[in-house]
Amino acid sequence: MASNVQRFRFLTAAQVRRLHGVFIGNAQPTQPALLESAVQSPINIKYYNNQQNLFQLAASLSEKIMKNHAYQDGNKRTAVVAVDMFLKINGWKLQETLLQPDNVSQDMEDAHVAVCTNAWTAEKMGQFYEQKAKAIEE
Repeated sequence: MASNVQRFRFLTAAQVRRLHGVFIGNAQPTQPALLESAVQSPINIKYYNNQQNLFQLAASLSEKIMKNHAYQDGNKRTAVVAVDMFLKINGWKLQETLLQPDNVSQDMEDAHVAVCTNAWTAEKMGQFYEQKAKAIEE
């Protein structure tokens, strides 16, 4: 019997801390439990709500990283690098060069601010990611 359940790779809190250290700054989260909660969010949504849309899972990850505010500074940028890596390990990319100005970066910055200010839902963020993402060529 074939299964409709997709298998995704998820990031760990340690991986997000490393991404933050490489791309943002060498700070540790001031609220490590909130970072752990953020990286568990897409896993929980996948398994408990049977969410099979990769981009909705990515939106959950970014929303929780931004709103949980685990770092003193750089939470939106941490969300960008985490979502970019999450999508890459699952076959998609958002930007050609991470955190560099391109045709997606300003739109992404605006979208992340919209989520932080509750102008957008995580679901709308997922739709945005799906619209902007490109499949990585094998």
